[in-house]
Amino acid sequence: MSPDQDQWLLPLLTPWNLPEPRLTAELTDLGDRSRVWRVESSDGPYVAKLTFDDPAFVEPGLRIAALLDRAGIPTGAPIPTVDGKLCCPIDRPQDHPWTLALHTFIPGSPLDLTTDTAPEQAGDLLGRVHHTLMTLPDVPQPAGRMLDYYKGEAKHLGRRRGAALRKALTAIADFRASAPLSEGVLYGDPAPEILQDPDSTALALIDWGSPSWGPLLHDVVSWQLFLTARQPPEAAPTVERRFLTAYRARRPISEREMDGRDLLLDLHRAIQDAWTPEPPMDAAG
Repeated sequence: MSPDQDQWLLPLLTPWNLPEPRLTAELTDLGDRSRVWRVESSDGPYVAKLTFDDPAFVEPGLRIAALLDRAGIPTGAPIPTVDGKLCCPIDRPQDHPWTLALHTFIPGSPLDLTTDTAPEQAGDLLGRVHHTLMTLPDVPQPAGRMLDYYKGEAKHLGRRRGAALRKALTAIADFRASAPLSEGVLYGDPAPEILQDPDSTALALIDWGSPSWGPLLHDVVSWQLFLTARQPPEAAPTVERRFLTAYRARRPISEREMDGRDLLLDLHRAIQDAWTPEPPMDAAG
């Protein structure tokens, strides 16, 4: 670890009153949204996360992670400060504050998505997460609403670049007018951080930095694409079917609602395309 990081980061951990804290490794490669460090102390390992956003947008995800952890789904839950806060603002001159949180360290390694059991494990985990957040009382509201966010973004993309996104959003609105489309807390990240403890079959879902509210099928589509992208093309349909079967065993969903999955796939593709840089024009263009 850089001595400079010890000098500026360790004092920021004072609200947690850790005994003999020391930084042992940075776990991010200069992330554009946050930076994460492993922190050792005499009472165990922790993870410190500095998010480049205001606490108002970060704290709901911390509360959701804490709620899931108490319900039996490991999340790397936040550690309260001495005075009971889940995060601390890090003031910056002439700009909005950043947010520092201390998390439970989760042992393990990323779930191997190529194993034979990965589709069932991932489907079961996401189904448990969605079911838990739909059934527990007083679930914190995320700071953002997914569909509203992309509606706003579509207005700024221009007629051509935003056309596919607007079309996908309109199709979802039309579907919702005549068919069920369950909404709830979304994990939100298209690359879920699923960890497996080497000493058990338990899975953890960490990094609740960007939850939002929207159709739960958005998470389902994101996870199935994440799984199938790591499989041979010929295996993708089987992996998708097994993932969905495991998910629906935890959170039953009607066939009519499942019909909306293609619309969320279209939305996912439109989002990816809208923010994919266009290739430079050649001299003739």
